[in-house]
Amino acid sequence: MNVISIAHNFDDIFEDGNFPAEFLQKYDQMECLASHNGRDTILVRRKSDGVKAIATCYDCSVYPLSSNLKLLGEFDHPGLPRYYEQFENDRMVCVVREYIEGLTLSQYVLSRQMSAKEIVEKLVQLCDVLEILHSHEPQVVHRDIKPENIIVRSNGSIVLIDFDIARTVKEGEETDTVFFGTRLYAPPEQYGFGQTDSRADIYSFGVLLRWMMTGNAKKNPNITADPAIEEIIDRCTAFSPNQRYGDITDVRHALEKIKFEKRKINLKSVLTHMCVGVVMLFIGIILGNVIKTELIAEKITFEEPLIEEAVRAAIGKAEGGLTQEDLANVTELYIYGDRVFGNPESFFECHIENSTRGTVRSLEDIKKLPGLKEMRIVNQGYVDAAGIASHGMLEVVELKHMQVSNAAAIASIPNLRMAELFDSGVTDVTAFQKCPWLEALNVGYNDINSLEQIGRCSNLKSLWLMFLKLDNVDDIAERFPNLETVGIDQAQIADMSGLKKLERLGKINVSEDQYDEVTDLFKGRKIEIEIVS
Repeated sequence: MNVISIAHNFDDIFEDGNFPAEFLQKYDQMECLASHNGRDTILVRRKSDGVKAIATCYDCSVYPLSSNLKLLGEFDHPGLPRYYEQFENDRMVCVVREYIEGLTLSQYVLSRQMSAKEIVEKLVQLCDVLEILHSHEPQVVHRDIKPENIIVRSNGSIVLIDFDIARTVKEGEETDTVFFGTRLYAPPEQYGFGQTDSRADIYSFGVLLRWMMTGNAKKNPNITADPAIEEIIDRCTAFSPNQRYGDITDVRHALEKIKFEKRKINLKSVLTHMCVGVVMLFIGIILGNVIKTELIAEKITFEEPLIEEAVRAAIGKAEGGLTQEDLANVTELYIYGDRVFGNPESFFECHIENSTRGTVRSLEDIKKLPGLKEMRIVNQGYVDAAGIASHGMLEVVELKHMQVSNAAAIASIPNLRMAELFDSGVTDVTAFQKCPWLEALNVGYNDINSLEQIGRCSNLKSLWLMFLKLDNVDDIAERFPNLETVGIDQAQIADMSGLKKLERLGKINVSEDQYDEVTDLFKGRKIEIEIVS
């Protein structure tokens, strides 16, 4: 087993020398998430402690925002990312903020069926965040409220991100000098009709409310929400700021007054659904007469080209249409960077330093593979794991050298036996303690500094903690009483004595500089101590 420490270098991005030298010295640049309009958004890792963060770097010739960039440092609220620090030179300003793990609101909404009550509850949280900004002196206006700028954490709480165009309201100014933002959500005054104040955010909030309730940000008389909600939307999105709510607190109060117990039946909607139901019934009858025992040769498409390529490699079918029978025969899937493999031997011969980052961003295609038992995908960018939630056959999941969002979806797999999440950006894997069959877990090289972030699992037999920084492992035997193998190579553990309490421990992986200490620790005990390079 070889474990390689990754150096995330982006020389092609930073070679021009525009970025502040101190910023480059203090942070490792892991991935450029976006680069446009004189702005680079970068996932970074602080060298001193390994903490991940988001750095947004602005070209000073495009963004005259230096007076507003430190705004987040004045707020301490769970609904706002923490401001860490700022670096600048004569060409660029780099602002480093907290990295928020979760789904964007657009991803969250599309992944579930939300009731009107649930939507209102979520947006009341947003009102609380905006109240903090709008009550600040001077008043802070976000100016880019939209689903992509709202992150929903795994616990359901929201965080408002992306303050690139935030501004403070200046008395006496009649218009904004520059328009930045998302046109569908932006109020008229952001196009130069007047100076933006908190009512600009209220306008965008109303558009957001309409989108969540109807699925469309634009007003459509044929698709409406509850009348009480429509009234709130209309007032929020009035053309004149003077006709909107006076402040976001008024909006919150209006939302909280809505009663969901007594809802009027939309007769038009009911009739529409009845007609659709009748049509679908006839279609079902027709198809029932046509379909025999054989599978339909339907056209199957994939969202992710690499996953389709891996499927074809698994079944040995490089060309031609894929059938449902083909997909049902896929039991193993191997992707390493931009390469796919039809067998595990070739996959395990790959090394990260010789790999090119792949293009997989979503695992929705995995739903098409009902017989899949083992899935190993390595060295991608941001990957949404929601697509494998509750997969009935999966037993082994490997997602390494990437940033995994919605990692809790992996823990919902009923037959999960092994989860490899090395360098995956996870910070809390306590959801895995609910996995009844989980025997092996790898959480190395993540922002985990306590066993509390891993939880408890009495069935776990193998646990890898490589590259983690832990003060001690005093309660490891209490949390994982049946551990037989532990990997601590390259881990910084101040006190390793807790490992002695593991009664069933038979093997421990260490780095060369740990060998003597661990050997002394288990002196007189028959333990296999293996040096991992």
